[in-house]
Amino acid sequence: MGPIFDPEFENQLVHQDPPFVEDLPRLPYPNFYYALEDLIASYLPSITYFVHRSSIIMGASSRSLNNTLVALSVYATICKYKKLPFKYPGSKYTWEHFCDMSDARLLAEQQIWAAITDKAKNQAFNCTNGDFFTWRSLWKVLSEIFDVEFVEFDENGNEFD
Repeated sequence: MGPIFDPEFENQLVHQDPPFVEDLPRLPYPNFYYALEDLIASYLPSITYFVHRSSIIMGASSRSLNNTLVALSVYATICKYKKLPFKYPGSKYTWEHFCDMSDARLLAEQQIWAAITDKAKNQAFNCTNGDFFTWRSLWKVLSEIFDVEFVEFDENGNEFD
């Protein structure tokens, strides 16, 4: 997944100034999605493909297994029911630094467009809203919406079980 999630690569973050364009070089550490892109490209020209590089997917989509908002909603609801603190499960880095997101509807529209557009064949597309947030600020909002206790990130005592 990348250096944020793997201690072996945590000191190899590569700084790139936004905007992130589709033809940026690959990052110098393993990435599951690179392997998928290479596999699909190995079948050319017998099939065509397109790649959609979304960020964290948020939005109303009951059929999306990778929808972060659905998972966080379930987690907050369980915390409320069990009267547990709503602890952030990520790292200090992700808590403090800016992230971006992809609205589920925007991603769906992009995929439909690519499926019916000849010029989209064998191309990669980034798909983000352009909105930036920190998990810290979003966590406060989620805590209010779900009426659960906001817990400030504590790298010494914020272990997620």
